[in-house]
Amino acid sequence: MAMTEEEKHEIAKMTAELLLNNSKPKTSTEWQQLQREIADYCKKESDSYDNPAYTTIQNAIYNPIRYVLGVHKINALRGTEVDEARKIFEFIKQERSENNESS
Repeated sequence: MAMTEEEKHEIAKMTAELLLNNSKPKTSTEWQQLQREIADYCKKESDSYDNPAYTTIQNAIYNPIRYVLGVHKINALRGTEVDEARKIFEFIKQERSENNESS
């Protein structure tokens, strides 16, 4: 049984949509920006001899974000979730800074 031109066109359209969706970034650009800021902060903080390792600092930031926002995969954050994640990150930085000043 041969396919009609309409069926061929529909299959081509579906294939093009699948390819387009596969080429989109898996994480939001907002999260990618915040992720870079967190990475820069972790690098700066871990460069000091007295501070913990990069991954320890990163986990200390990512885990509260995951918990508060109720997400398993942090790279799935989008829109207002990224805004909330930024607030959590800024709060952690502020608390860390105040703790270091009082020590």
